[in-house]
Amino acid sequence: MMSKGKIAVLASVLLLVVIAGYLWQAGFWAQPHKQYSGPLEKITISALSNSTSGLLLIAQAKGYFRDNGLEATLKLYPTGPMGLEQLKAGRIDVAHVADFVLVKEILQGAEYLRCLGSIAATDIFQVIARKDRGILPPGDLKGRRIGVSRATAAEFYLGQFLTFHNLAWRDVELVDLNPADLSEALASGQVEAVMVWEPYVSEIKKRLGDKVISWPGQSGRQFYNVLVSSGQFIKAKPEALTRLFRALDRAASFVKQNNAAGLQITAQQLKVDASVLKDEWLGSNYELSLDQSLLITMEDKARWMINNKLTEETRLPDFLNYFSVEPLARAVTRVVQLIIPKDERPIAPAPSGAGQERP
Repeated sequence: MMSKGKIAVLASVLLLVVIAGYLWQAGFWAQPHKQYSGPLEKITISALSNSTSGLLLIAQAKGYFRDNGLEATLKLYPTGPMGLEQLKAGRIDVAHVADFVLVKEILQGAEYLRCLGSIAATDIFQVIARKDRGILPPGDLKGRRIGVSRATAAEFYLGQFLTFHNLAWRDVELVDLNPADLSEALASGQVEAVMVWEPYVSEIKKRLGDKVISWPGQSGRQFYNVLVSSGQFIKAKPEALTRLFRALDRAASFVKQNNAAGLQITAQQLKVDASVLKDEWLGSNYELSLDQSLLITMEDKARWMINNKLTEETRLPDFLNYFSVEPLARAVTRVVQLIIPKDERPIAPAPSGAGQERP
């Protein structure tokens, strides 16, 4: 029989092994990185010009794309639909959009589109209203003009915000505005409230001061930020996409170990003060994922669109047809928890220009 001393030693060793395994899985110990030694491959990605692009911006600033054999070009746009237009036209290869934007595009018949995975789950929206115009509780928004960038996640969360406060679309007048125009529209009186995010939140509050009142726009419900591409590009460049996700996984590990530094880099890349993004950054998760909760979220948002007659569709599509699992699964197997049978579905042709190589 083993002595009590030996049992204690073995128990201690086992405990250390368990702790070490947890730390490794959690990313506190970085796994050895083998630098890519082949030729660089060009890839162009649209990124949202706000904190949700954290992993993309960090991977670019830290050289992780180049380390993985990619000459990556990031093109910043204020909304996801703007990036998708570039994807359709064949000017970019991968687009960063909110999950709602992806759902809306699918409901509009984008058969060519494929979701590659999520790069963040974020909470960024605020509703800001003119207190000096008599808006105090959210119920005072009834009958008011509200500025919002339609066809974006802001539209969905504004709808949710109104519902939570016993209001409906018919109770307000929506004014579709570009994000950069929301501050001026609120200040001029064109609208009396806006659904907005940073850096526009800080701009409005600095400009209007105590004339405005604000509320959290998402009620703590994060939305997914996904990367999408065309079926043709995925078929033509699967290894490039795998290396893209390896680079983003390094960025996610960097954020996990150096959260404050990740915020600083993101702010520098966006050319704003880190204090402006701090609350959004702390309320968000910057990590790769492709799991069942994303699928459920997309189905919920599609139902909301159908119920609010924001689409001509009356039935949910099979969103599994719009996922391409392999690039992320080959790069970071542990984050893929979405069960999809062996994909034998044909890849639909892309619109003219989409997914084609550019000169």
